[in-house]
Amino acid sequence: MNDTTRWLLPAMLVLVLVMLAVLTTPMGSRGLSYDADLETLVEAGTYEVGADPFIVVAADLDGDSDPDVIVTNHAAGSVSVLINKGDGQFEDPVEYPTGTGTFGVACADIDGDSHPDVIVTNERSNTVSVLFNGGDGVLASRTDIPSGPGPHMTAVADFNGDSLLDIAIPNYDSRTVSVLINRGDGSFDERVDFTTHLQPFSAVASDLNGDGAVDIATASYAEGYVDILWNDGSAGFTTRTAIEIGPEALWSIASADLNGDGLPELIVTRYSSGAVTVLENHGGGSFTASVDYLTGTGGPCWVTPFDVDGDTLLDLAVVDGYAHTLTVLRNEGDGTFEHKVEFETGRGPSSAAAADFDGDGRQDIAVANWESNEVVIFLNRQEQ
Repeated sequence: MNDTTRWLLPAMLVLVLVMLAVLTTPMGSRGLSYDADLETLVEAGTYEVGADPFIVVAADLDGDSDPDVIVTNHAAGSVSVLINKGDGQFEDPVEYPTGTGTFGVACADIDGDSHPDVIVTNERSNTVSVLFNGGDGVLASRTDIPSGPGPHMTAVADFNGDSLLDIAIPNYDSRTVSVLINRGDGSFDERVDFTTHLQPFSAVASDLNGDGAVDIATASYAEGYVDILWNDGSAGFTTRTAIEIGPEALWSIASADLNGDGLPELIVTRYSSGAVTVLENHGGGSFTASVDYLTGTGGPCWVTPFDVDGDTLLDLAVVDGYAHTLTVLRNEGDGTFEHKVEFETGRGPSSAAAADFDGDGRQDIAVANWESNEVVIFLNRQEQ
């Protein structure tokens, strides 16, 4: 049994959970009807990476304006970089060692040289690794920073208003989020920990109350809560709002303005009930009761906002680790979703990233498949 099965439940257990979900389907949940007009994603390439690829992101590492693909390999203790050739095809992956149990990943210019570096969390060695980019996409040097126990999916933002990008890390084994303040030279102040609910699995950074300071929201795997840690403007997160979603496994959390009112919503995947939950932002730190969208048979583990049809509205890409699918939910224009389409991904998809990989102005999708050790590229052929 590999490490990833710690969260991606064995098939028999998931079957039981799916049957139970029939009885525990979230109240107010909405079904989605199939829409063939959304069948615009075409599989364009599969790339073998390290063992148990888990989180995938996209960033231009070599400065050619084409987004590259970066993925963490949990069992291998490494990160793989796929350099984009410019047409949606990629060079063979280059693998860089990190720590033990490599988990989350983000890209940001940490040392102020205008090149995005790669930040990964290592949940078994309890470290954060920063791999520094020389500007050519080669990660030539690395520094390791102690973290809290079980660091998971990292978020990057300027939390104290000094124009330097800081790091927030949910610590799965300590019910805390660690904040690392950037000194500007590639090093960080000693971490400060803030309390969350049990087993914070993922985090997202966004100004959720419109005060100009970037807040942090986390999803609790064990207790089914979303915690919002309000930023006082100087990276102090002592005030917290807890929103109960349900007594089940919350996996990923994302933030995006879905209804065009300038306020970012929160979107959470509910692994054991087969649903995606949207929390509508009403400003001033107020969110409505959740709206739940049933995406499939059970096992949605990642959600990525992106525009599938070129209408400037943010749709949702959801990967399901149990059904082995990528489901696209189309935004109806008011932040609600009524239609979907599904694509087969390969075995055990765990995350997805959106970017224009072939330079045609449409957003494409990269999916990490932890079970088959590969990244799959889907190019968007939507007519505009």
